Amino acid sequence: MRSPLPLLLPFKFRIPAVLLALFLLLGGFGGQVSASEDLPDTQDAISAVDAALLQLGSGDLEASKEKFAPVKSWWSRSKQSTKTDSAALAAEIGSGIADISLAYIGGEPDEIRPKLESFRLSLVSYAEGSYTDNDGRTRMTLGTYIAKLGSVKSSIEAGDLESATSGARELQNQWLAVEGEVVGRSASVYANTERDLVLLPAYLSDPEQRAQAVPLLVGMIDSLTPLADAGYSWIDAALIPIREGLEALLVVGSLLAFVRKSGSSRGQRWIVGGSAAGLLVSIAAGAGVSLLLSASVFGAGNSLLNGWTGIAAAVMLLYVGYWLHRSSDIRRWNEKLKANSRQALSGGRMFSLALLAFLAIVREGLETVIFLIGLAGRMPGRELLLGIGAGFGVLALVTVVILKLGDRLPLRPFFLISSVVVFYLGFKFLGSGIHSLQMAGLIPSTTENYLPSVASISLYSSWYSTLPQLLLLLAALAAYLRPLLTRRNRQMA
Repeated sequence: MRSPLPLLLPFKFRIPAVLLALFLLLGGFGGQVSASEDLPDTQDAISAVDAALLQLGSGDLEASKEKFAPVKSWWSRSKQSTKTDSAALAAEIGSGIADISLAYIGGEPDEIRPKLESFRLSLVSYAEGSYTDNDGRTRMTLGTYIAKLGSVKSSIEAGDLESATSGARELQNQWLAVEGEVVGRSASVYANTERDLVLLPAYLSDPEQRAQAVPLLVGMIDSLTPLADAGYSWIDAALIPIREGLEALLVVGSLLAFVRKSGSSRGQRWIVGGSAAGLLVSIAAGAGVSLLLSASVFGAGNSLLNGWTGIAAAVMLLYVGYWLHRSSDIRRWNEKLKANSRQALSGGRMFSLALLAFLAIVREGLETVIFLIGLAGRMPGRELLLGIGAGFGVLALVTVVILKLGDRLPLRPFFLISSVVVFYLGFKFLGSGIHSLQMAGLIPSTTENYLPSVASISLYSSWYSTLPQLLLLLAALAAYLRPLLTRRNRQMA
């Protein structure tokens, strides 16, 4: 039955009223009426954006605009529920619609396309739950992360450096949410991606290096894509504590072997206590991050923690390495033992060793816990527990081997080997620590193409990390050469 409202109005108002009714019926500026304009859910909105992109690719700007129009009415119905889930994502989607509308008015396809692609990514994030909710939690997937890499690439190609730079920083902060998926499959891809995430903003900020940003993103996308749909088994879960914990174990094992040779039972208790404290802190912090905080909120904080603990551990390792090297002089070691009644460690030195064990465990333990929690939803719980048990079982076996070898090796070879291992770990911790501070934005991410980059040993093409590593290397060489020169001068005298 027709509405009686137009008939009750004076004649001169009937035509405007009818036009207004038709306008409301057609959905405002939405264009022609069709069933496709009623978008019931986010997937339909994504399909509408895909249709708009398809028409844009064929050169039909008006058809593209019409395909996108129903998204506006979908958003008017969905805005409040989206805000209830995530106010930040709602603002992102609303801003995206406004930017696309303005771009259509401008009529430049090269400006419209990246905005549509970026907006589509926001919709995909909402559909998959890969966003930060109002409680600060996130469920970012590796597939969505790869899509965001592609969005930054599109922004660079469109000349939108502001969006590309902010997107690069966001990728750094959100890396924490997906790095567990990556390291569980490929340690080399993980190390290279962390390196490239620091290089990306450096390239974008330098006009002379900006052309390298797109190839860098293409390489990251190509290396991460095969891992996005990879399945996980208990072996992947086992490899995480082995990969991440081996270096910390070398530090702790070397310290334990050293105090055993000194006959200091108190020293062993200090080191075990420091290691246990580091493990407890790692578990508590990792669980808190994974269960209570979002990756985007904690991303920079995690980088800062890794950075400062890495640098502190490197400085202490340099000192311990020098100390171990000096102890390789058997005469000096015997005098020390005699002077201290087989207690070659003072109280202050035992605390230093315990602190070093604590820093080494925290440095690697936090990421290990976060990685394992990240795998929890991607594989059966029984396999995850089996993998964790197997991984830590291997680490326990390696600890026993280190202690047995330390007991059997003669003093001089033991101290020389231990000092080399400790200096190497200090070199690596220093590079990775500074790299983490660059990831957090505390240190500039400037790079130099002529500097070498080997991610596996934390050598990066930035003077901010390379120069301190060179100084540490020179200090290590001086520690090794000084006794040789002293001995040579004595012989010549």
